[in-house]
Amino acid sequence: MGAELSRRNATLRAFAFEDLFAELFEKLGYSVVQSARIGPGEVDLIVKRDGLQIPVEVSAVRSPSVMAKLRTDADRLRALLQTVDGLEKPIIVVGSDLTDAAKQWSEQQLDMSVWDFQELLRQASLFPDISAKLEKFRRDTPHLDTAIDSERQSLQRRLQAHIDHNHLTPSQYEDLCREAFIKLFDPHLYGFEKQAKTTDGGNRYDFICRIKPGNPFWDGIRQDFRTKAILFECKSFTDAIGPDQVYSTERHLFSGALRTVCVLTARSGGNEAAIRAAQGAMRESGKLLILLSNRDLIEMLKLSTQEGGPEEFLDKRIWDFIISLPR
Repeated sequence: MGAELSRRNATLRAFAFEDLFAELFEKLGYSVVQSARIGPGEVDLIVKRDGLQIPVEVSAVRSPSVMAKLRTDADRLRALLQTVDGLEKPIIVVGSDLTDAAKQWSEQQLDMSVWDFQELLRQASLFPDISAKLEKFRRDTPHLDTAIDSERQSLQRRLQAHIDHNHLTPSQYEDLCREAFIKLFDPHLYGFEKQAKTTDGGNRYDFICRIKPGNPFWDGIRQDFRTKAILFECKSFTDAIGPDQVYSTERHLFSGALRTVCVLTARSGGNEAAIRAAQGAMRESGKLLILLSNRDLIEMLKLSTQEGGPEEFLDKRIWDFIISLPR
C-alpha cells in the first residue's frame, strides 16, 4: 500500500509540474497544447508562437537518474521527430539543478535545449506567482547535493597541470589516474588492484577492477563483451599514443579469461593510428579498448556531480566508436 501511494504521489507531482510549466509558457506568450500528438507518438507539450512549433518533454525527476532520463527523453523525441516536419529544436525540462558542465554536455550531445530548475526560475523571473510555485515545488522535493567537492577539484587541477607541464613520472601518473577512476566509478567498479600480473608473470597491467552488479551501464558492458573485469593502462607520454601501445595492451585481453575490456588512458589520448588499431581489435576479436585523455578525465569529473554523468560520457564514446568501425 505504501509503495502504491508513493507512486501515486509521484505521478500527481509530475502532472502538477507539467501544468506549471505549461502555465509558464502561456505567460511567455506561447499557445500550449498538452499531451500533443507527433506522428505515431505523443509529447508532453507543443508550444507555439510566431509560426514556430516546439515539442517539449517535462520530467519532475530529481533523482540520481536525471542524466539517464535526459538521454531517454532525447532518444524518444528524435524517433518521433523523424516522422514530422516543421518542428523546432525540442526542449527537455527537468526538475533538477544541473551543473553547468552537465547541462552544456547534455545540450551538445543530445542536440536539444535542456531547461533545468535554474533556467526555469530565470524564465519565470518576471512572473512572481509562477516563481513562488516553482520555489514551493523545490522545497517539497528532496534536495540533491550537486556541489563539486574538494577532491574532484583537486583531481581536475592535477590532471590539468599534467597537461600543461608533463611533470609526472609513469608511476605518479598511474596513481593519479587510479584516484580519478575510483572517484568516478566506485562502488560500481571496485577492488582496484594495482600492478596486477598473471600467474606466469608474462602479462602485467597497471590496475584491474571488478564490476559490481546493479548499474545498468556496467551491467551492459559485462554482458555485451563477456567480461568480469575492467583493465586499466596509463601512459604518461608527451605525444598522443600510437598503435604500438594499443597492440601491447591488447595482449592482456582475451575472452577465455572473461577479460575483454580495457581503458587505455594517456596524457594526450590516442592518435588516429591508435584509434584504427583499437577498431581492429574490436572488429577481429571483439576486444574493447576505450582510449581516453586527461581532458576526458577532467570532463567526466565535472559530469560526476550529476550521478550517471561519467557513464553517459563513456556510453556516447563507445557508441561513436562502434558506429565508426570500418568493414
